Amino acid sequence: MAKTSTEILSDRDKDILLMMAEFGGKTFTPVLERTYWEGNKMPAQQARDRVQKLIKKYKLLRLVQTGLMKPRNAIAMTENGKKYAEELGIEVGNLFLSPVTIWHGIYEQITWYWLRRAGRDVSRTIVKKWAGSHKHTPDLLYFHNGDGSKPVYVEVETSAKDKNRYISIFQKMNADKIYRALYVFENEKRMNVIGSKLPISDKIMMIDIDNLISNIVKDGKIGAISQDEFIKKIGVKK
Repeated sequence: MAKTSTEILSDRDKDILLMMAEFGGKTFTPVLERTYWEGNKMPAQQARDRVQKLIKKYKLLRLVQTGLMKPRNAIAMTENGKKYAEELGIEVGNLFLSPVTIWHGIYEQITWYWLRRAGRDVSRTIVKKWAGSHKHTPDLLYFHNGDGSKPVYVEVETSAKDKNRYISIFQKMNADKIYRALYVFENEKRMNVIGSKLPISDKIMMIDIDNLISNIVKDGKIGAISQDEFIKKIGVKK
């Protein structure tokens, strides 16, 4: 009996397709090297080699120029790739790429992957589906206790907003009766700059990408710090 479409793929291939489907049918090499190939000696090269096989042998993926120096290309699903995704129970629409939001999207995908590795049933929220019944649409969402009663809004921060904007956003989060707000930053430097602009609340937790990954690799825990811990660390007065 001939193998079905999804049977010729490895579990990692299928999971990459799942992630791509969650994020509009696309991903990027910087995502793959910090997720599925994290910890390998040559993660970027190994990721590119596997992508090339999925492009040339299986015709599932294609490269699309981003208009940026880095990453030069997005990795996108072909029509065959979309059919594979459908076999996994996921429908993928038309590709959308904006150079302005590419790096935010990269860190969002990395965060999504590692939160899943930490056992969180994390999902990406879509404004048109979410905004009608909520005050704020976070980048990602999971529930602290798994029963839907303690929502954790995940915000991936790559550029600083005005302090009043953060206050306004957090007020909307509170109106949604969140349990926690987890802010994830691209690096510790950005965390120190943007973190000092956030409103004061015991609901706020913070972590940068490098520590998120290392904590989860080490013991499976996110290891985010509270706002009190952050304030003591950088010496900012409340």
